Amino acid sequence: MILYNPPLFGERIRQYRRAKGYTQALLAQRAACSRKTIMDLEAGGNVALYTVFRVLTALGMALDIVDNRIDIKSLADLVEHDE
Repeated sequence: MILYNPPLFGERIRQYRRAKGYTQALLAQRAACSRKTIMDLEAGGNVALYTVFRVLTALGMALDIVDNRIDIKSLADLVEHDE
């Protein structure tokens, strides 16, 4: 799933937390942050990147960065196939 904004990211964190049966307090404890930080993260708020990584680790998740730009070679290959 590709997430394009903080609120979507926060919702995904909430889904994973609930799927693991964690409360916000338990996740905060495992991520060495406050429950308010978890609440802010799940609401799409501004949370330090270092904290985001601790939360992801506590949930057994990882972050993948995707280059969303158009690949010109792939686009050229598509055009050639249509001709």
